[in-house]
Amino acid sequence: MKFFLDIIRGAVIGIANIIPGVSGGTMMVTMGIYDKLLGAIAGIFKQFKKSIKTLFPYIIGMAVGIGAFAFLLTKVLLVKAPLPTAFAFIGLIVGGVPVLVKKAINAGSKKEKEAEVKEGAAEAAAENTKAEKPVGEAMQTTAASTVMTKKPNLVLCILVFVLFFALIIGMQFMGEGADRNVSFSVGTVAIMLVMGVLAAAAMVIPGVSGSLLLLAFGYYNAVTGAVTDFISAVFDFDIATAWDKFLILFPFGIGVLLGIFFVAKLIEWLLAKHERLTYCGILGLVCASPIPVFLNALGGAIGIGAIIGSIVTFGAGFVVAYVMGRE
Repeated sequence: MKFFLDIIRGAVIGIANIIPGVSGGTMMVTMGIYDKLLGAIAGIFKQFKKSIKTLFPYIIGMAVGIGAFAFLLTKVLLVKAPLPTAFAFIGLIVGGVPVLVKKAINAGSKKEKEAEVKEGAAEAAAENTKAEKPVGEAMQTTAASTVMTKKPNLVLCILVFVLFFALIIGMQFMGEGADRNVSFSVGTVAIMLVMGVLAAAAMVIPGVSGSLLLLAFGYYNAVTGAVTDFISAVFDFDIATAWDKFLILFPFGIGVLLGIFFVAKLIEWLLAKHERLTYCGILGLVCASPIPVFLNALGGAIGIGAIIGSIVTFGAGFVVAYVMGRE
């Protein structure tokens, strides 16, 4: 049962990554699997079998989500029902916020307790040996222990939250670049590799939309079009077209793998060294995420049917994220 639930989670992450303004990283956070996936990705070379076992159902789910829903979402739902579709993802985001807030509050508590024990032991040792140690050295030992237990200032946590919140809002003003025509060449391989790294970094960082970055650089339609054309060519047994699209998608996929690994290592380091501040930043990214999702869905007249549909999809998304986040 858990295996299939993880596949569904992976599908949600995959679908999120192909919708401009929606972040796969945000979906990981709100479904309560961010730390687990981050650890599996960052430790894939040290604990290969364990990492693959953890990631396997999510990879299957992402492949199914992207392959099966790329056309449905980009050509049907986002065209025919943009607002209810957007509110389904807004519900998924908002539903996971309570769990994330709890993590931000509790972040570092275990480490702080361990540090307090170490500080007490250091102070006791200093008292027992102060006759033998110079006073200055004993004071340095106590000061070093005190630094270990110092919590991030509340003002600093709020500042980090606001800065990352503003980052997501600022990305809305990046604009959409002119569509690029992509065909296989050495230059295209290099460009698609870089685009894959950027998109992957955005997948791992909550609140940052890889699709939005691809739109800004003008490669969103080229990548999504290549995916749908490749799938169509495979089913039509059109080997020439499938190979042509594969040559475009392969370097993009390599870039995605590289970007995911290195960004995962960076965030793992930040969580280890500055856990509470990192969670404050993540919380800022996630809380700002519904704004670009909503703005990207606006356009044209909004009828009562769209409003009712949006309420229903928001509620469904909220419940799904809340339940999955508590698993």
